[in-house]
Amino acid sequence: MEIKKMRTVVFFGCLLLLFCLSTLAPALAEEVRQPDLAITAVTPFHFWSEKYDLPAGDPWFNLTNYVKVTVANNGENKTNRSFVVTLCANDDEIGSERVEELLNPEESTDVRFEWVPKGEEEDPLSWTDTAEGAICTYTDTSVEYTLKAKVVADEDGEVLAENETKQKVVWNGYSADEPLENLVHGEVEGGIIYSTGDGEYRSYEDGDSGTDDTYYDINYDLEIPGTGTGSTKLARLYIYYTWAKPSYKAPKMSVRLETPSGNSYDLKMERSYNDIKGDLGGDRYAWGTYAYDIKEYVKESGKYRVSVKNLNYEGSDSEFADKYSFAPPAILVVYEDTAAPKREYWINEGADLLMSKGGDEESPRPCGFLSLEECKNTATFLGDVDLSEVKEAVLGVVSAWGGNPVDVWHSYLYFNDEELGMDVYDGYSGSCSKEMGGVLMNVGSDYAQLGIELTDVKDYLESENNEVIQGDDGDNMMPTNAFLLITCENGDDNEPTQNPPNITAWNPIESVVNSTEDELRTFDISVNQTVEISWQLNGTQVQTNESVTEATYTNTSAVAGIWNVSAVATNTETGLSARHTWLWNVTPVLNVTPTPTPNPSPTPAANLTPTSTPSSATPTPLTPSLTPPTPTPTSVPKVTPTPALTPTPTTTPVPGFELPITLCGVLLAAAVVRVRQARKKKK
Repeated sequence: MEIKKMRTVVFFGCLLLLFCLSTLAPALAEEVRQPDLAITAVTPFHFWSEKYDLPAGDPWFNLTNYVKVTVANNGENKTNRSFVVTLCANDDEIGSERVEELLNPEESTDVRFEWVPKGEEEDPLSWTDTAEGAICTYTDTSVEYTLKAKVVADEDGEVLAENETKQKVVWNGYSADEPLENLVHGEVEGGIIYSTGDGEYRSYEDGDSGTDDTYYDINYDLEIPGTGTGSTKLARLYIYYTWAKPSYKAPKMSVRLETPSGNSYDLKMERSYNDIKGDLGGDRYAWGTYAYDIKEYVKESGKYRVSVKNLNYEGSDSEFADKYSFAPPAILVVYEDTAAPKREYWINEGADLLMSKGGDEESPRPCGFLSLEECKNTATFLGDVDLSEVKEAVLGVVSAWGGNPVDVWHSYLYFNDEELGMDVYDGYSGSCSKEMGGVLMNVGSDYAQLGIELTDVKDYLESENNEVIQGDDGDNMMPTNAFLLITCENGDDNEPTQNPPNITAWNPIESVVNSTEDELRTFDISVNQTVEISWQLNGTQVQTNESVTEATYTNTSAVAGIWNVSAVATNTETGLSARHTWLWNVTPVLNVTPTPTPNPSPTPAANLTPTSTPSSATPTPLTPSLTPPTPTPTSVPKVTPTPALTPTPTTTPVPGFELPITLCGVLLAAAVVRVRQARKKKK
């Protein structure tokens, strides 16, 4: 009887166990059916070709880039729930996106994130100006990021898949990052002349004079209205160089000027503007503009001659480039003429190397992969304008290597956000002359590789801070100059004008001053009106003299180095100013037995700050030539999916069945015990 009872207990216990297992089975089946998600690729890029659905170009600092995360269903079942994709860069979250799309087996989806990695505020290229050229220094500012992507279950936050990649981010100097700086803003009864004379593009590859140890001569026939003492308000010489080698080096030049009177002068560079493509691609060639103050030499009409040669042709000076090419040097003159109307003028100068991908996604530039919006150089003409008094307003712009559109590669000109035109530059491959509203611009040769444009902008003027934009859309250009000249309505009345200050005398009279360390050195100037005089050392103000017509600055603590000493005279009522600059070469005091040291770096005294001017950058620039090379389409390599770091699934007990299972076990154990006891009693 006991055995029968035990059998009954066992029977019902088994039934209870089967019931529990049948109830648990659907939950286990649901877990099994969950698909296997994997992140097969994490792809960072800057530019996306919509036509070919391809990424192109590495991410760059301070620009909008993208990261594509590809999520695939590697399981046998369709996904039945949404999930979230998150992306981090060095543990900082870039973004998070929910995916509602249900994926079939072997199907994938892409999630795209915007990414703007922040780099240094200043360009990695800096330099110190000398009388013969710029000594450049390049600092690698690149950063390697770990981009880590995750797929997370939407409802409980469980990590379903992970993957990561490493990406080096660098600074792209082909973007517009060097606005043209305002040199002067003033008033004049006169106008502006800009000329490249008969100069041509000179290439070191062709062994052209000027790029080697022989002089290249450029002739200028200047007709300056109102010629005479004091008629020249401003005169500048610009040399636009390119392809300076080796990387990160700028040219060392000898520059001479011969006047119509037969006088010859060795010119000293006043300042430079240098740019470079950045830490990407192969050779990092420098491009730039060297500026020379020639006001004291340009005082008459006639034929001028500028001669240029390479002072480092054999490469003996490691601080400079030994190879370079250059566009024709240009002379700029702002002149006074009592017969001319009253005018207000702005002169901006600089160098900003630009190269976008161009307008066709079939043949983007092989290096920049930038958009037109990222390659728009600006020049701002600061100050208020009384629009009711404007009779005429003309804009002049210069872009070295601009104006050579090929196929879909173009350039654009804008003024106060109004598009003035596409491919408006003339002069690249043919001489031209333009004159309007007191501005004369000309390119005298058929092989200048330099573009100019002169435009009426009266209808686009704004009452303050007018702005010109030169944009590159594949043309590969370097904006260098921008001029604005406004003629007033009452200008024909020849009423007296508010003239800017005129520095009438200065001492030392030489533009380059030499002395030794700790030697007393005095600078002084005289001005034709009451002004405030600011004394600056390498752009840092060190002394101010208020309400004076003459002033003196003395320094007794200079250490070895090359310093720019500037006196800026400003009329506080009109805001107009004038500047005079000396190049101060301070040499060490020699010991009794001097021991030569290689090119010591100047260490300024407490009141001196060495010149260190930030510059710009580039993707490998196309060689300036009459016919730029046609890009060769390159195939994009197929990406082999990287196995996703899919977490190993762990079995989680399904709650709710612990008690029935335990009871079944207890009943079975009790039944077994009872059977054994019954057998013992029978024995």
